[in-house]
Amino acid sequence: MKMNMESLAVQLFDAGAVRLGDIEAKVGRHTPIYFDLRVIVSHPKMMNAVSQQLLELSSEIEHDILCGVPYAALPFAAVMSVNGNTPMIMKRKETKLYATKKILEGVYRKNQKCLVVEDVVTSGGSLLETVGTLRNEGLQVTDAVVVLDREQGGVSVLKANGVNVKSIFTMTNLVSILRNAERINDETVEIVSDHIKECQFGLNEALERILVKENGVLAN
Repeated sequence: MKMNMESLAVQLFDAGAVRLGDIEAKVGRHTPIYFDLRVIVSHPKMMNAVSQQLLELSSEIEHDILCGVPYAALPFAAVMSVNGNTPMIMKRKETKLYATKKILEGVYRKNQKCLVVEDVVTSGGSLLETVGTLRNEGLQVTDAVVVLDREQGGVSVLKANGVNVKSIFTMTNLVSILRNAERINDETVEIVSDHIKECQFGLNEALERILVKENGVLAN
């Protein structure tokens, strides 16, 4: 039985995938709400429910193969690949330094259409980095499906770079669902709303984030 979005949002919160507080995000700034989908690997039913929602988002997007942004989105791409019978490739964090010396693992052909899968879009930097690698390898990338759009400018950055993004949740509708389910209060909704307005990213920030990652300053 398919899990609706409201039930999914509440279960993600209850499982610890949505955390509240003054949290330092990996982009080096603080956030009042953090989305940690890595915990979902320990919850098979939830993993399948999230992947099914992503699969539905992808149903009207023409694509030949899937690629998850490493590492948090890889499990979702794998489940989508199996359930949707769509081949998947994997992007390595760094080029393999021995044997095949590949940056991409799996079988693909140039000019195939690759759909990118991501967990969260904030600045768009991680997704944009993966898109760049895939395009450099001769693949066509015009679309991505994500679990959460934090509404902080990343989707606009990606669109400006030729990537259309579809998301299961936006931050606004996620906090609205959690408020209606009495998991968070009005004060938290207001704090998150203010944070979205005050902390917006543009192309320069996304590119800076990619450069910092390449220099090894930021961990996954």
